[in-house]
Amino acid sequence: MEIPILTMVARSGWVARVILVLLAFLSLLTWAIIFNRFYYLARASRLNKLFRRKFGTLKGITDIETLDSRFDRCPLGQLGKVCSVEYHRIIDDARTHRGVTDWSFYLQNQFTMASERLGATATTIGSRLDHGLFLLAIVAGIAPFMGLLGTVWGIMNSFYEIGNQGSASLPVVAPGIAEALITTIVGLAVAIPAVFFYNIFIHRTNRVEDELDEFGDQLLLRLKREIFSILYKDRPARPASSR
Repeated sequence: MEIPILTMVARSGWVARVILVLLAFLSLLTWAIIFNRFYYLARASRLNKLFRRKFGTLKGITDIETLDSRFDRCPLGQLGKVCSVEYHRIIDDARTHRGVTDWSFYLQNQFTMASERLGATATTIGSRLDHGLFLLAIVAGIAPFMGLLGTVWGIMNSFYEIGNQGSASLPVVAPGIAEALITTIVGLAVAIPAVFFYNIFIHRTNRVEDELDEFGDQLLLRLKREIFSILYKDRPARPASSR
C-alpha cells in the first residue's frame, strides 16, 4: 500500500529533499520552542497567582525573603526579592547618613534608584519570557518561502522534462509535480503552527509583563510607605519649644 506523501518524497529530486530536510529541522525546532514556552509560561502564571495570594498576607516587604524557594522562579517573586533588597539598602543608607538636612530630597533620590532597579529587573524578566519567540517568528517567515522555492523548482523540472522528452504525459511531469506539492505542503505545515503559537505566546507574555508593571508600581508604593514609617519612627521627637 502506497502512502501518497512518501510516494511524493520518493519521486522528488535532490533540491526538494534538501528543502524537506531543512523544513523538518525547522519543524523540530518549532515544536521544541512551543513545548518549552507552554511549560514556562504556564508555570510563571501559576506561581504568580500563588505569590499574589501570599504577598497579600505579608506584614512587610522583607517577609518576601521568608517565602518558599519555589517563588524564586516566579516573575513577581523575583521582582519582590529585588524590592526587599532595595528596602534594606535604603534603610541602611538612611541610618548611615544621620546628618541629612533635606530628607524629602534624599528619599526622592533613593526611591528613584529603587524604581530604576525594579524597572531594569522587570525588563530582564520580560526578556526571559520572550525567549524563543524571535525564532518562531523567523520560522513562520522563511518556511513558506522555502516551500515556494521547492514549488518553483518542481515546476521548472516539469517544464524541463517536457522539453527534453517532448511529452507532457503524467510519468514525465510527475516528479516535478511531486516536488512542488510536497514542499508546499510541508512549508505550510511548518509555518502555520509557528504563526499560531507565536501569537498565543505573545499574548501571554504581554499579560505577564503587564502584571510585572502593575506589581512593580504596587511594590514601590508599599516601599515608600514602609520606609517613611520606619524612618519617622526612628527619628527622635523634637523638643517642645519653650514659651
